[in-house]
Amino acid sequence: MRDLYVITTPENVDFEFEVAGVMSWALAWFIDLLVMMVGFVVVATLLSQAYGLLGGLAEALAYIAMFVIQWGYGTVLEARWRGQTVGKRMLGLRTLSDRGLPITFMAAAIRNLVRVVDILPALYGTGAVAVFLDPRGRRLGDLAAGTIVVRERKAPKPGAVVPVSERHNTFIADPGVVHAVRRITPPERDAMVALGLRREALPLDVRHDLFGRLSRHLEVRLGVARPSFFSEERFVLNLTAVVLAQG
Repeated sequence: MRDLYVITTPENVDFEFEVAGVMSWALAWFIDLLVMMVGFVVVATLLSQAYGLLGGLAEALAYIAMFVIQWGYGTVLEARWRGQTVGKRMLGLRTLSDRGLPITFMAAAIRNLVRVVDILPALYGTGAVAVFLDPRGRRLGDLAAGTIVVRERKAPKPGAVVPVSERHNTFIADPGVVHAVRRITPPERDAMVALGLRREALPLDVRHDLFGRLSRHLEVRLGVARPSFFSEERFVLNLTAVVLAQG
């Protein structure tokens, strides 16, 4: 059974996403560990060649390099790669803030710094216990940083959600709209896609209500005004077309 995490916005719009399981989380970390080990080997090889010149300083630099690689690898990639490391990308996982927003550099730095505690006493013992005890599967680093690891959902092909006949080319090609849509979070994207796919099966009053609420939420969140010639439904569908076009 999927473990879903639901966020309710001030506009009473619910967004949900799937929390990463323990096994996928552990496998992603194992892949990341292999990547870091390659970095360790490269640094150790370079420092061993310079040992004759640096002496004991080379050993000290090796310990510093180990810490920098272990902390910096996760911090830099998660902050700059939309919450993903190599392992997370291969397993389809992503780190977000517990409000469903993209992870910040500070949050990435905190969750990776606290990793020093999570790995104690060995083989991620403390972190594993925290993951099993926390209902959202978070280790201590996530609790400290206010983050959560979720499973990405593959978006359907654009045509399945927004037929070409329902797209307004002037709007979806507007640079301001394209730039603003990059701020849409994964749970928001999932809600837009799900509503687009289900709209024909919804009662008319429910359909209008849901598209209206989501349209007003996105207008405020993104700072993009709904064109006068767009219904609320058409506005959301065209924004969805831009989201899916960005991949």
